[in-house]
Amino acid sequence: MARTYPPDVAVLDTDGVLHARLSAGKKNASVDYGRTYALPDGTFTSAVVTPVLANEAALADIVRRMKLESGRIEKISLLLPDSWFRMNFVDLPSLSDRHNEAMHAVRWSLRRTLPIPPESLRVKWEVLSRAGTAVKLLVLSAVDETLAAIERVFNAAGIEVILIEPVGLNIWNAVAVREPATTRDRLFFHIREQDFTTAVFRGAQPLFLRSRNLSGERTLEQEIKLSASYLRDTIQAVSVERTYVAGNSVDPALQRELEAEFGAPVSPVLLRDFVERLPSDVAGVEAELTACTGVFTG
Repeated sequence: MARTYPPDVAVLDTDGVLHARLSAGKKNASVDYGRTYALPDGTFTSAVVTPVLANEAALADIVRRMKLESGRIEKISLLLPDSWFRMNFVDLPSLSDRHNEAMHAVRWSLRRTLPIPPESLRVKWEVLSRAGTAVKLLVLSAVDETLAAIERVFNAAGIEVILIEPVGLNIWNAVAVREPATTRDRLFFHIREQDFTTAVFRGAQPLFLRSRNLSGERTLEQEIKLSASYLRDTIQAVSVERTYVAGNSVDPALQRELEAEFGAPVSPVLLRDFVERLPSDVAGVEAELTACTGVFTG
């Protein structure tokens, strides 16, 4: 495992929590413990960008049960749905070495792309490239009030949250570390019941990241076609080496659709390729457990 973090990872969604405990195996990770907990309706309520934690007591009850039933948990990494974040590519003429000044510049750059004040967001960025003083950044942001409320619940139970990241990007971390280096384009789709994420990487460099909610107005297949058209026209992703698709119930017909759209082989992301040992019942959370392994490889 490349990154050193405590073994506990929680994957949180509006309807429940997955708690996994991992350890290093001879080649891949081992999932030593995995359990899901259902949250009552209304624990989270819909909002712009990131849902609101409307019922802290309900989440607190689950966190206390997690700690009681799995033994001691002191620190934990937390993964949230991709759709809870905004993922932006930002070009700046320069970026100060002083954190406060850099944060101000990054927040200012987000004003034109987000429907809420950037001051209300918790922001994290990664420098993708530099040209002289100019920089290109990948910026992740989510509503700070929600993240702070979640952290408050865990802290009250004596658990420190040391990492908050999107599920999809950690699935990609797990995939990318195992694939040979390339300069060509690779596509990644993370399919969920309510939303899907599309990403394009040229070599190791991300070119495009977007998470879209599935509203019911269009089918997933129609959304994929629209995404394919956009990528071809705007990003010119014309040298696709391979498409990776992750999800807990990905229809083989969708895989064939992706292969037809992009003219490249499709590789389903399967949990068994990333772990050596699993608990007996992991049905329905394979993608999330794959993301848990990605926490340690990014």
